[in-house]
Amino acid sequence: MLLLALWGCMYIFPRGAGNLPPQEMLQRGLEQTMSSASFRYQAETRLTAEGRANVDFFSQVEGERVAPDQVQIIGTIMNTPIEFIQVGDCSYFRDQPTGQWVALPGNKLADSEIFYAELNPLAYFNFKDVPELKYKGIEKVNGEKLLLMEMRPNLMDPLLELRLTDFFFRVWLSPEDYRLRQAVVQAKDKHNPNSGVEINLSFWDYDKSITIMPPDVNQ
Repeated sequence: MLLLALWGCMYIFPRGAGNLPPQEMLQRGLEQTMSSASFRYQAETRLTAEGRANVDFFSQVEGERVAPDQVQIIGTIMNTPIEFIQVGDCSYFRDQPTGQWVALPGNKLADSEIFYAELNPLAYFNFKDVPELKYKGIEKVNGEKLLLMEMRPNLMDPLLELRLTDFFFRVWLSPEDYRLRQAVVQAKDKHNPNSGVEINLSFWDYDKSITIMPPDVNQ
């Protein structure tokens, strides 16, 4: 029975899971995540005041990304329904009053700094360095046992740090390949430290077959 139990633990958590140095686990996880051919995600953003998240969402979307330049999301931003597709260098928005798609050729909005969390959530994980990083152990999230890490990184993108500061991340990695599964990103407003933002992210279906097609702009 003991051998069976030990075998079961090895099956659930591959050898070495959680035993690597935190920096190496994080580096492997980010490299694996960034190199994924495709994935699905959910992003929920709330504004915060006095350290507490607002009850109402600033945005709440579900999306799909296929490398190198295909994105599709559906959800709400500022209480307004949104449907967005990007294929190559053309972006498409669904006009909610008419239900018709509008094409914006030559606009790669998914790679811009607008609505990072909603269109390009992995942009938050381009770090210059991570001076504070702690491995907190195994935690069960939605029935799945994941590796929890907490960190205070410096972000690569200067535009993200132009308005926000004091970034704090809680990140849950897969014990199998260290890819991102869940994350909570908190940051303070640079000009008003009592306000800020909290972003909750979920990632799944890495490297699955996902098809994103341009919509019919005539419908």
